[in-house]
Amino acid sequence: MKKLTIILQLLTMFIFLQSCEEYEMVQYGEGREINFMGDYYLGKGKKPYWVDEPEYLHYDANFGINPLGDSLLMDTILVGVKISGIVADHPRKVVFTTNVPDKNALEVVYPEEYYVPVDTGVAVFQILLKRPATRGVEYTADLTFDYDKSDFKAGTLERQVFKLKVRDEVSMELWGTYEEEWDGYYAMFFGPYSETKARYLITKYGGTILNEWIMTDKFMEILYSNGFYQDFEAYKANPANKPLLDENTGEWIEIPDVSELL
Repeated sequence: MKKLTIILQLLTMFIFLQSCEEYEMVQYGEGREINFMGDYYLGKGKKPYWVDEPEYLHYDANFGINPLGDSLLMDTILVGVKISGIVADHPRKVVFTTNVPDKNALEVVYPEEYYVPVDTGVAVFQILLKRPATRGVEYTADLTFDYDKSDFKAGTLERQVFKLKVRDEVSMELWGTYEEEWDGYYAMFFGPYSETKARYLITKYGGTILNEWIMTDKFMEILYSNGFYQDFEAYKANPANKPLLDENTGEWIEIPDVSELL
């Protein structure tokens, strides 16, 4: 019985050591291997929490619904990398490149040279995404590594691509409403819906989430002072401003005078 117990203990130890060895191989490989990391909390308004699960290795953005309007020409994003093996006592270079489709290729800009700092195996870098040239079209690119110019080699296959998608689009749905709601409520103080009008309102007042914006004190202040109408009339009166044409009619958009309703 004692002999059997010893054999079982040795067998258990052997299995444990084997599992440790396999884990080390997965975790570290041969060393100097690079993988992408993504932000677990992306888009949730929280401090980034970097993970390397493949389902988080992507970034989607919409230039259309933003308070800067057409003046926002680039979007700054953060991309994480994780290095396997022993940390180094010197900075190590990372060079990115992209694989893009023949049409609607997203332009990616690298504003600086990138290095993984001394004595660490993780780093976060900033890259820039250019605004799409055509509205309503999705532009894409696969961000990956230029291994020949980097101080690293490829890590696990599923962590070698960071997918990027951007568009410049505004719609009722993206703004947080629908046709019946607009016609039955918002039209009272904004008039008929148009994309041009939505872009103007978003840029002018910063209301990127419609149903949240209308609940603010600032919105009510503008509404009860007939400010939407007055501000737009002032915009039209300035010859330096470009015409805001309704894509449905080809005419200037209109915002109603609600002074008689107040």
